[in-house]
Amino acid sequence: MMLGKPDASGAPFRILPLPEPAMAPASDGPVALLRTIGAAGLRHRGKLAIWVAICLAAALAYVRTTPPTYSAVATVLLEPRRQAPSSAREIAAPNSLDLNAADSELQVIRSERLLSTIFDSLALGSHPELGPQPPGLLQALSGRVTAALHGAFAAVGASYSSSQGSEASLHADPRRSAFENFVRRFSARRVGQSYVLEVAYSSTDPALPARVANAAASAYLLQSVAFKADAARSGAEFLQGRVDALAAQVRTAEAAVRSGALPAQPIPDADARIIGAAQTPLGPSAPRSSLIMAFAGVFSLLSGLFVAALASAFDRRVRLPQDLVRETGLPCLAVVPQVGGRRQAPASDPDKSMLVTRADAGSFAAAIRDLQTAIEIAWAASRFQGSPVVAIGSWRAGAGATLLTMNLAQLINHRGRQVSVISQDGGRVHAEQGKEGASLTDVIASGDTAQAEYVDVEGVHLLPIRSATPQLNRFVDFRDPSAALVFAEARQRGEVLIDLPPLGESSDAVALATHADIVVLVAAEGVTTHDELNEALGALRRAGATVVGAVINRSRS
Repeated sequence: MMLGKPDASGAPFRILPLPEPAMAPASDGPVALLRTIGAAGLRHRGKLAIWVAICLAAALAYVRTTPPTYSAVATVLLEPRRQAPSSAREIAAPNSLDLNAADSELQVIRSERLLSTIFDSLALGSHPELGPQPPGLLQALSGRVTAALHGAFAAVGASYSSSQGSEASLHADPRRSAFENFVRRFSARRVGQSYVLEVAYSSTDPALPARVANAAASAYLLQSVAFKADAARSGAEFLQGRVDALAAQVRTAEAAVRSGALPAQPIPDADARIIGAAQTPLGPSAPRSSLIMAFAGVFSLLSGLFVAALASAFDRRVRLPQDLVRETGLPCLAVVPQVGGRRQAPASDPDKSMLVTRADAGSFAAAIRDLQTAIEIAWAASRFQGSPVVAIGSWRAGAGATLLTMNLAQLINHRGRQVSVISQDGGRVHAEQGKEGASLTDVIASGDTAQAEYVDVEGVHLLPIRSATPQLNRFVDFRDPSAALVFAEARQRGEVLIDLPPLGESSDAVALATHADIVVLVAAEGVTTHDELNEALGALRRAGATVVGAVINRSRS
């Protein structure tokens, strides 16, 4: 940004030696992304901690309220055996089993016929776990939503279908419902590409999973050997010994199914062999408390960081100096910390307007000194002589521009230099001191600069901008030559500070800024947006004002 007037050689110069925007360090890439996410997490650390605590509490409530689930697994090895011929003329079929046949046997175990056999043999139809359960929280909420939708449909003539569905649910078969619950808890899978099948069952009853898993393995053996027994009986040449052996194996398998255990005697004619019996679980398999709590902690942290980063990406409020440079192109002249609680008091308060001179001012006084140094550097770079006229303003009221102006004036005064402040808050100071002196508006209306009456506030000469007569304030034109004479006379006495009215409320602030050599914008951290700063910057530049930078006020960093 080219500021100021050309020098003797005709070449333009800069008030501040700022780098071009293209020379700014790159703000993209994975490292910058991680830095942005970390900064967002630190900025919203309170909300992030609350979110993590809520997620952990929800996970803990789920772990405590969910009944423990026990699981047992029985392992079956598919092992086809050579079948003995039923007559001398028959030749035994070779034993063969491919991978597709293994998948077929897995579907046999999952079949409704085999599961019905287990369900009836163990008399699970009356088991309380498989009966109707009271609806949970989510089911109750979904039920209410469904009922509301049904009511809405009934209002437009669709009540028949909803009532028909409710009647169907009331007349549901209890045994069928219990069997469906049983099937949902039952699982069978093949281990990789091997011939090993795992049969598992989960239940809140610690003794039931092992009984069901063993009964399923025994039922599979029963189905296999019963088929061979039927085939042997239908043979032309009936071998009584063979039938008796198969019948004994059938009885053994049937007894194992009824007892929910493995066969007491070996069943060699089955095309499978049990290699692992289901054991009564020593502890619950679900819910996995450690895993759930760890997942809740990681999920809450990552989701909180994501939301914080997303909120920061769409947050247009001024917070960091580097964001100020990137969004507006203005350098950050100073970062002023927040003082006096959540809200800063008006600058007319003597304690606040004199804050920079107090011994306990600390970082606030240091920030005001930084601002004064930046202004002096900008004025020195302009190569002009004399004292500058500095305007300080903000887009909206409450950003603290008046407070910074008065404390900057006190700092200049305590350094032994004369300073005059043209203040928007000077009328109240006049009233507090019982004076009725002319303001800048009164001088413009009368055209007599001798009427300007400054008020001494701890060594600072204060001149109000607004008149005590409301009618004059409506028609005043601050671009009047009389206003320029007032500023010229004040410049002869020393430095001049203009406390601009809010730029977003009227054009008077822009008109006053045209009399200043340097304009400084004030942004309240977390309140003023980058768009407001850009609006103020555009309005000032269109008026020909020289904006050298911005100040971040009320910083909590």
